[in-house]
Amino acid sequence: MNDISNPFEEQEIRCPKLGGPVTFAYCCVEAINLPCSRAIRCWCERFDVELFFRTKLGDEKCGLAFGQPQPTKLENILELIERAKKINQDKSKRPD
Repeated sequence: MNDISNPFEEQEIRCPKLGGPVTFAYCCVEAINLPCSRAIRCWCERFDVELFFRTKLGDEKCGLAFGQPQPTKLENILELIERAKKINQDKSKRPD
């Protein structure tokens, strides 16, 4: 990320993804040095977060962070169910 000051880095909100408080600084690097894909939605009522990220990251990195369609809650739940089924099947195939 560019060296632009971040006056919001110590502000906290409740993270809908993690279920607890997080700072904006965490949201800026949550996705392996890219912002969390939900950061714009989560912080938009506090300040112009989209302008902040466009200035800090540029269009290309913003596209990487925010340009991908996000799965719905139902899609996330179904994916977790499928993973649990696979883990259960793998365990049942192992000899004791």
